[in-house]
Amino acid sequence: MPGFRHPLALKIVLPFAALTLAIGAVGTLTATGQLSARSQEAFDNQLIHDGFVAQSMVQASDADRRAIIRLLTAGPGLSQNWAKSPALQAWLERALAIHPNVVVETVDPYGREIVGVVGHGAMADTVTQNRDLSGWPGLAYMLAGGSSTVDMVAPAPRPAVFSGQPVRNASGGLIGAVLVGDYLDDRAAAMKASLHDDITYYDINGQVLSTSLGAAPGDWPSLAIDANTRGRINGTSVVELSRTAGGPATELVSPWTVRSANLGYVGTTVSTAGLLADTNQLRIILVALFLAGVLFTLAIGIWLARRITRPVHHLVEATRLVSAGDLDHRAVVTTHDEIGELTDSFNLMTRSLKEKSASLKATMSQLQDTYLMTIEALAAAVEARDPYTHGHTQRVEEYAIIMAKALGCDESEISALRRASVLHDIGKIGIEDFILRKQGRLEPEEEIRMQKHPTIGVDMLKGIDFLDPVLPLIRHHHERWDGNGYPDQLRADEIPLGARILAVADALDAMTSDRSYRAARTFDYAKTEILKGSATHFDPEVVTSFIKSQREIEDLLQRSAADETHHHPDADDLGGWRLHVIGR
Repeated sequence: MPGFRHPLALKIVLPFAALTLAIGAVGTLTATGQLSARSQEAFDNQLIHDGFVAQSMVQASDADRRAIIRLLTAGPGLSQNWAKSPALQAWLERALAIHPNVVVETVDPYGREIVGVVGHGAMADTVTQNRDLSGWPGLAYMLAGGSSTVDMVAPAPRPAVFSGQPVRNASGGLIGAVLVGDYLDDRAAAMKASLHDDITYYDINGQVLSTSLGAAPGDWPSLAIDANTRGRINGTSVVELSRTAGGPATELVSPWTVRSANLGYVGTTVSTAGLLADTNQLRIILVALFLAGVLFTLAIGIWLARRITRPVHHLVEATRLVSAGDLDHRAVVTTHDEIGELTDSFNLMTRSLKEKSASLKATMSQLQDTYLMTIEALAAAVEARDPYTHGHTQRVEEYAIIMAKALGCDESEISALRRASVLHDIGKIGIEDFILRKQGRLEPEEEIRMQKHPTIGVDMLKGIDFLDPVLPLIRHHHERWDGNGYPDQLRADEIPLGARILAVADALDAMTSDRSYRAARTFDYAKTEILKGSATHFDPEVVTSFIKSQREIEDLLQRSAADETHHHPDADDLGGWRLHVIGR
């Protein structure tokens, strides 16, 4: 988004985002916490309710079992058929017609099974006889006369809970005992069908006897209740346990007592998957609402940020354009607030800057013209020291411009060449008169001194910014193509193009002008000498441009000769001076 490329937009939007995130996070956590707590409270209440119902169902089952015992022992039918197993079995089946899932065991005074019957009808084919049941908990004690009733859990072949009492004959003698019970898995299944909760029966050691949970018998040991937990369970206190068998769940464990006998514990397990699903769904809804609020707030923040930063962005772009030199640019005023006032002030400042810049440019132009006029006056003063060199700089300039145009130089190069032509010998102002005016051949020391005039000229002009492009041309106009020139012995393309052009123009004018030590040479002579110097003294391309332009140059030379009247001093007149020429 382009509105966020600037820190100002971020400074506006980020506080909105941070505040919304903070409020949303705190609100979501608080709301989910409160609703989760209420859901958990409702779940716990439901679990306690189901636990009480389960206990009531257990007690009701125990009461039904004792009622069946009373029914069986109320009349003489049980004792009359006691000694005859087939008759006893038939009588029990008839008596249990309405209790098909009840298990009845009859034992003699020594605890040996007479007959065992399960319910009636299709279930009645489960009949056992002659098993030794004397090891069942409390049975031997009751047969010995220690108690009138017994309540116990028999582990085999399927875990079942029994209630029993002695059976006596008509004369009051003990002839055995009758036990009535039901299988724990049947009871757990029946309770689950009613409560929709899972039921688990534990023995007094906390080991699982039977459960409606989906756990395999091999996993039952992991469900066992440890001693510490069992110690916290009593008639007035129950314990909640977390379970994972068959999914996340919570189990309410309460004591399992029948009359005065402690048979173990009963667990009512309620799945928490629904609670977790509801809580997660609620959390998702709240998070969705929170995110919607964040997005809405961010949208408003972005809209506001863009409204604020758009004119600032326009103003920044305007400052960049103005700083790049476009003083005609004006920032558009789009608002009437502080930013609008700032934009108006910026436009006023730009307008004032443009006016002052124009004034400064005019002043600088005048100053440059003054500089140039002063320097050109110095160059003219140097030229005026010898009447034989009168008009030299003007002619060199004209020759150089003709050759530069033939080479295709652009306007900036031609402009630099014009100034270099005027100033190329200004350094001779620092050469002694006796060297400049000497009419004979220069001595080696004088020759070396004369060769310093390009560097003297550069040192004089150095520091004048607008003459910077001219300085290399002045310094190197006496360099040679073969590298034997001065002052830096540059060669070939190392020499600036303008200096190479200036070298040919300078040599041409030197050969075609009168000197104190010789008369002016003809154009053909100069052309021949320049051609001889191609690829040694001069750049072959510049020589080619000279040849291409020879008619125009020769015409210019003839007009210049016709316009000038040369004054030739006498032989003993030391006022005349010689021009130092390349290759002389």
